[in-house]
Amino acid sequence: MAPLPLAVVALTSLILGVAGALLVTRWRGVGRSASPSSAPIKAVADHIPVAVLLHADNGLIRFANDRAAELLFAGEPLAGRNLLRLLAQAPASVREPLSASGDVVFTLEHDGARETFQLLRRPLELDGRAHTLLLVNPLTRELEARELAVLKKVIRVISHELNNSLSSMSSFIGSARYIAEHPSELTRLGRVLDGLEERTSHLRRFLGEYATLARLPEPRKRAIEWAPLLDRLARMFPELELDAPPQAPGWFDEAQVEQALINLLKNASEAAPDARPRLLLRETDVDLEIGVLDEGPGFSDEALEFGLLPFFTTKPSGSGLGLALCREIAEGHGGSLRIKRRERGGAAVSLVLPRREPARARAATAALSLTST
Repeated sequence: MAPLPLAVVALTSLILGVAGALLVTRWRGVGRSASPSSAPIKAVADHIPVAVLLHADNGLIRFANDRAAELLFAGEPLAGRNLLRLLAQAPASVREPLSASGDVVFTLEHDGARETFQLLRRPLELDGRAHTLLLVNPLTRELEARELAVLKKVIRVISHELNNSLSSMSSFIGSARYIAEHPSELTRLGRVLDGLEERTSHLRRFLGEYATLARLPEPRKRAIEWAPLLDRLARMFPELELDAPPQAPGWFDEAQVEQALINLLKNASEAAPDARPRLLLRETDVDLEIGVLDEGPGFSDEALEFGLLPFFTTKPSGSGLGLALCREIAEGHGGSLRIKRRERGGAAVSLVLPRREPARARAATAALSLTST
């Protein structure tokens, strides 16, 4: 069976989270006896494979199913207790992901094995008060299946590329030996060595792209002025049409975002060599969209579905890593990469990055203060 994409797993967890929120809405009053209508709800919550925990803004746990107690706190009863007090005594493997400000993937020792989980954090209002719903979903089987499928494809792609390059290099070496034995053919040696150098350089570039994807570091975000970055891109792509940049500086890792834009603009130039690619910059209250538009043939149905996955390519000599690297850069910033067809032909690829969080918003979402309950 094909592995489930992580997006599907996340969507399933989110649906369960909505169901959990509905359960909580009816599961009122910590410390009161369960009503006849709430007992079936608790039974349902205890039989889903996702850990569900709801806490108030002061850390008071309003609801937790049995899975949450078993997975995170060694089976201790949780309802009515303070999450922050529990986390203060919990191991770092539990404390750190549950204290994070957003969604995270983390690992735990569970039932004698190391398991991978996804934690989703969703705000909601209950009884007129801010609460947070935590959902912890098992990912180990899906990840193992995906990793195996990707590993098999990596082996196939690299084996194919190595075999092609080595076959060509072997042929060039054979030609060089023939020339060495027949001095009258010496004029051909330059072409043979050029071919050997070209295949060596191609192989080095190919392996370097894989290494870049594997070694992509955490982004080092800082305030970035637009003019120097756009000037460099304009020099690299003289035909580029540029929109006016936002007035406020960007907030991202300049080297990573510049590399992503170079990849996207290179794709756009290759898709329509006789047309001018366009770079759009749009800013909203929550994010920044950097769009690259071209007038080429656009994305096929297959490319729209698989274009952001590693190793997918429609180019005869492509590695299938360009868009995958751009996606990794976007997601490393907490953003996304979007691809679509343009209505009048061509392709549009958008790098969507979150804007810098204002100090007031950061303070509002900071870690909860420990309170007595």
